[in-house]
Amino acid sequence: MGKLTLLFTIVIAGCGGGPRTAVVRAVEGRDSREALLRYERFRADEGGGDPSLLARIAALVIEIEVESGGDTERSAGLHQLDLAGTEGLPVLDRLSRQSEHEVVRARALEILARRGDSGATAALRGMLDSEDAQVVAAAVTTLDATDDVDALLGYLTHTSGDVRSAAARTLRGSAPVGRARAALAEAARVDPLPSVRSAAVRSLGVYGPEAFEPLRERISDPDGAVRMAAVGALMSADGDRAAAVIAGLLEMTPTRAGIEAARVLADRSDAQQGAEGAVTARAFLRRALVATETDLRSQAAVALSSLRDTSGLDDVLAELLDGETEVRVRLAVAGILLHRPGHEAGGRAALEALLPAGDMPAIQAAALLAQDTGHRLARRTLARAMRSSEAELRRAAARALARDAMEPDAARRALRDPDAIVRIHAAGGILAAVAAA
Repeated sequence: MGKLTLLFTIVIAGCGGGPRTAVVRAVEGRDSREALLRYERFRADEGGGDPSLLARIAALVIEIEVESGGDTERSAGLHQLDLAGTEGLPVLDRLSRQSEHEVVRARALEILARRGDSGATAALRGMLDSEDAQVVAAAVTTLDATDDVDALLGYLTHTSGDVRSAAARTLRGSAPVGRARAALAEAARVDPLPSVRSAAVRSLGVYGPEAFEPLRERISDPDGAVRMAAVGALMSADGDRAAAVIAGLLEMTPTRAGIEAARVLADRSDAQQGAEGAVTARAFLRRALVATETDLRSQAAVALSSLRDTSGLDDVLAELLDGETEVRVRLAVAGILLHRPGHEAGGRAALEALLPAGDMPAIQAAALLAQDTGHRLARRTLARAMRSSEAELRRAAARALARDAMEPDAARRALRDPDAIVRIHAAGGILAAVAAA
């Protein structure tokens, strides 16, 4: 018997099969319900919880949902494991090797490969011949953008949009290969799915000036997300020429693409000390702050706050907050001001005013405020929302209470929620909190 094994045996024997051991045994037996019951007994005996022990139960909850649920539960569970950092790795490793579902193994391997696991990369690449398009899409990301250009170009015309998107993203690393650039330009122009066109546009941005004309065409794409992607890609491809092109968007009524254009122009002008471009772009963003559409006002506020040079802008945002009545915009602006020197109190007060409603903006406001360890009202708001009749609110509140408020034990009851997605998000929040502690 090895020294570590002997030591573990002695420790377990010393515990006399106590409450902690009972929790561990239930987890090892893959009985999450029993593990939670045993954990409550452990808390009663110890006078409090143990986040690391609770994290083992949370990981089991997600693993069970990924294995037994449908596509929605699988995607949600794997996403939470990805967000959980080091705490999600053991389950991801186990799923990548032992899951009964090929797509689960592939998605787990994709996450591990993205984190630099060479073994996961090799295993995932071996799944390229799968008949499941989701598996192929994951495996395509392991191809070498230089050595496997021909294969990637083939996948760029695959019948599955997921596969085409994966190929477009991976071809980003093929620059400056002319064949790849031409194929991406074609996909950006004719692919029926906006998600594929957007992926192709973003990848084209790294191909330099030779990709400029195909990208300029996408400024008028019928899909707003593609137009947004084209703005940033143009600046990456050729900043000087792009500035002249996208400046034309600032002469029109504010749109999402126009706001993005103003943001990148202002940021570039600030970086290069180009005062004229910055003034024009900032003026456009200020004009967008009073747009009729709520989403545009919110986007403009966030764009202004993200600039390198924010001198004088905080007062503009504070003035906007004073006159804004739309809840979503108030939430966005208050969240920004909460971290601005001299405006913290105004941002905090505006967020606190949202809490009594108990709706999603209230939970989002509480999540922001809960990061302040002394904000008890926000924590009480999240705890109360966990008892809501709406699963969407319970889901957001449970994760925020665990991760934003850093109170994983307070979210443990959501691990027994009747809704699987609530259970998954609560478990993900617990794992993320323990990883961050």
